[in-house]
Amino acid sequence: MIAVQIVAVFAIMFIGVVVATLWFTHASSKVQSSKELKRRQMDIIDRHFNEMVRIECPYCKTIYPSDKPECPGCGANTKKILFPEMPE
Repeated sequence: MIAVQIVAVFAIMFIGVVVATLWFTHASSKVQSSKELKRRQMDIIDRHFNEMVRIECPYCKTIYPSDKPECPGCGANTKKILFPEMPE
């Protein structure tokens, strides 16, 4: 009879540890997926920003995307940012 009670106590403790482990694992995966979602949102925003913003070279007046490190026309790395005009 005492052996059955001891086994029952250990079984309940084991179940409690398993439940706690699963809960912590689930909580940490939620945090990780939230970080991944925010990273994807920032990637999309950056991609759209790079599509909208153009750079004008002050030397040769070539207009090129903002993700290029230097002017494709003359090779200068000086940048003047041109924002798109808003329709009226």
